Amino acid sequence: MYLSMSDFWTTFISSVIGSGVTAFLVMKGLSGHVADRWLARYKNELDKEFESYRDTLEHKRKKLEADLSRRIYISQTQFDTEFNAIKAIFDALGKLRLSFNGMRPTFEWGSTDEKARLEALNVRLYRFKEVYNTLVSTAESLYPFVPEDLYQHISECMSAAQIEVMRIETAGPDTFGLKWYEDGAKQLEKFNIGYFGAAKLARERIQSFSIIS
Repeated sequence: MYLSMSDFWTTFISSVIGSGVTAFLVMKGLSGHVADRWLARYKNELDKEFESYRDTLEHKRKKLEADLSRRIYISQTQFDTEFNAIKAIFDALGKLRLSFNGMRPTFEWGSTDEKARLEALNVRLYRFKEVYNTLVSTAESLYPFVPEDLYQHISECMSAAQIEVMRIETAGPDTFGLKWYEDGAKQLEKFNIGYFGAAKLARERIQSFSIIS
């Protein structure tokens, strides 16, 4: 059966329109699927970023709470009193440490004469006793104004210094011997452990203060 020209064009146009509609619907379906996948992936990435951000905030919150729980709230007068007490003690403690470092020098310059070396040692020991007594007097007078744990480290320093004086005074013929120097190194080490322990506590203590105005 042959179609007239008018029927042919009607059929052709209908076919083209039908194909176009079908293609449009297919493309629409595909684009919608792609968009859904993209949105899902984007949402997943946002969720991950949000979780990371929330974890960071939670970590900062806990750190802030921990810091606040360690804060010590005091008045300006209380701060000045404790700060000045710690400062005065460390002034005396630092001078004793310097003197301690030079009490039994491994290499001594100058005369090798035994008598001259003993005289030089006695001069150092006399100076050492002076700064030691200053520390004891300062620490005891300011004891009520420093924390107990800090004072414990200071006591370790004073104990090491006291033993150093006793060992030097009673060394006799062992003075300047190898064991004599080794003993001095041990006492100095004990002193330094107490010194640096006290210094660490002092810094942490002062940093924890919050002054109430």
